[in-house]
Amino acid sequence: MNKKIFEISKYNSSYVYTRTYSAFVADEWGSWSNAGVFGTSSITKNNLYAYSTGYTASPSLPNPNSSRTIKGLRKAKSIHFTFSSARNNYKGWYVRSQPDGYIQLLNGYIFVRCGGNGNYVQVGGNNLLGTSDRAGYDLTFYQRYLICNGSRYDYPQDIKLSKATHDNIYASCFAGFITSNDWFQQDYSLSIGDITVEHTV
Repeated sequence: MNKKIFEISKYNSSYVYTRTYSAFVADEWGSWSNAGVFGTSSITKNNLYAYSTGYTASPSLPNPNSSRTIKGLRKAKSIHFTFSSARNNYKGWYVRSQPDGYIQLLNGYIFVRCGGNGNYVQVGGNNLLGTSDRAGYDLTFYQRYLICNGSRYDYPQDIKLSKATHDNIYASCFAGFITSNDWFQQDYSLSIGDITVEHTV
């Protein structure tokens, strides 16, 4: 009888283990694919940095971006990372293209953005809260709810991370394009903490 109970419980329970993945640099479980860097822009551990500059007719507009896949990510018990951004307009007067930065996980099922194209934390296409420049967000995504800076945000009833279609992660930042009668300068820094995942098997 005890053996039968053990067999039933073995096949109806999930084993959970935790891994912390480095953001934008290689770790023992894999590497990132980095692109869009030139000039003084950069991709370093936990940070994407874009620096747009030049003249209106000949601008330098890098778009640092980074991607990787973490197997089993959409089935995770939880996904944790921090998010913050900072952008500056040093010189120039009319912004043609807005600065923007974001990280997407699970093929965009999780979408955290702060910039000219939107300011939000989104799950399954649903906005859960807004974001602001130079503010910090401590985010833990569970299968059916989010904890951000100590507050809980429930997903709509039909939203669950396991419904995502892919286990990928993609982050990007762009400093924008400014019209100026002289040299323009603008930058954008996107900071993402290491990604801690409670995997289930």
